Amino acid sequence: MTEPTPPVAPRATRGLSTTARLALANSVLLATGFGLLLLLVTWLAGQYMLGHVEESVDAELDILSAEYRVDGVRGVSGLIRQRLDMRSPNHDRLYRLESADGVMLIGNLDAWPAAATRDDVLVRLPSLRHPGLTEVVARWARLPDGSRLLVGFDEYEVEQVRGDIRRAALASFGVMLIASLIGGFLITRAALRPVETMRRAAQQIMDGDLRHRIPVRGTADEFDRLSQTLNGMLDRIDRLIASVRGATDNIAHDLRSPLTRHRARIEAALAVPPTGDELPALLERNLADIDQVLSTFQSLLRIANVESGLLRSEFRALDLAALTRDAIDFMEPMADERDISLSADVPAQASMSGHRDLLFQAVINLIDNAIKFSPAGGTVTISLQPAPDGWRLEVADQGPGIPEGERARVFERLYRLEGARNTPGLGLGLSLVQSVARLHAGRIELGAATPGLRAVLTLPAGT
Repeated sequence: MTEPTPPVAPRATRGLSTTARLALANSVLLATGFGLLLLLVTWLAGQYMLGHVEESVDAELDILSAEYRVDGVRGVSGLIRQRLDMRSPNHDRLYRLESADGVMLIGNLDAWPAAATRDDVLVRLPSLRHPGLTEVVARWARLPDGSRLLVGFDEYEVEQVRGDIRRAALASFGVMLIASLIGGFLITRAALRPVETMRRAAQQIMDGDLRHRIPVRGTADEFDRLSQTLNGMLDRIDRLIASVRGATDNIAHDLRSPLTRHRARIEAALAVPPTGDELPALLERNLADIDQVLSTFQSLLRIANVESGLLRSEFRALDLAALTRDAIDFMEPMADERDISLSADVPAQASMSGHRDLLFQAVINLIDNAIKFSPAGGTVTISLQPAPDGWRLEVADQGPGIPEGERARVFERLYRLEGARNTPGLGLGLSLVQSVARLHAGRIELGAATPGLRAVLTLPAGT
């Protein structure tokens, strides 16, 4: 089965840069709009000139008619003779004055045109001076004695103006096209320069300089916002890579002990087989070490599943106050066993949207950490209060706390403080809390409780 052939770029644009294609596209768009505008202007100018010719014909006919009423045929004839003497190639005119019985009295039109049947309608006649090129706009009127007077003006001047407009339009079109190509190329190249900067930065990062970032020009435009987003993504990737490196080191450190113990017991059992009474205890110790390894990997997979964001589709409306009270009740036996009291300040209701199981596990982890590191007879305080952007869950203990320089690192997977390595746990509790907080668009912060540690989980009311 053959694979589909990838689409091939059109021959005309194959090999052209994005700058050239955008400049060409802009020029085509401008040329189309400018061409349509020129056509409209040419047509409007022609219509205006033609209307002017028609008005001139009507005005000339009115003048001659008025002259007839004053001086009769002699006055009209003299005026027509003057008009014919003043003709020019650009202002050709037609006149015909004929008697009531059809005899021409004066004019330069040999016969009455057949198209001139109605005296209230403009007619078009063939040009005498420019045959085949232009027409004559004509109109006639019947005089009081029954004679007829026809006046016509040639459209040659209109055609000349149209030609001048067309030539000017073509010249301006050419100038516009060249200017748009040059200007479009320069503007597009300037606009796409940040893209080239991003490409070079990405290439530098691909070449191994993972600390390099895309320059931000400070213009606060779309490219600056894109650069900031990409830089944030790169920072996030850098933190994840560092987290993976740290997690790998911690896995090697924390899992080496149970695996080493497991191997040592097996080697000892091979060298000196255990008796029937010793075998159950040996198997239980080996199972405990294996369970620790499996629990570590299960927790790591759960954190990875949370950070994938896929569980966001399982968000439902829930009561964070009721969830917190359930978590406190769940941890009460462990607190009593260590002689630690739990003090709760939780409102009657705290509505929000989220993943109930994950939030319950996050609250359990915070209370569990507080109980583990609190001295016997101490108090763990759990408080849930409204915050400007949602809810603020605070868990404070009276333990040794965490040095300020180590507070950011305790969120790394499998990272444990030196003083906490003998405490039961995998070093994944706070990592899971942070992942759950990010899934819900919240945050987890650690601070001093003087004495002890204060963990503050802030969650939005809705996501």
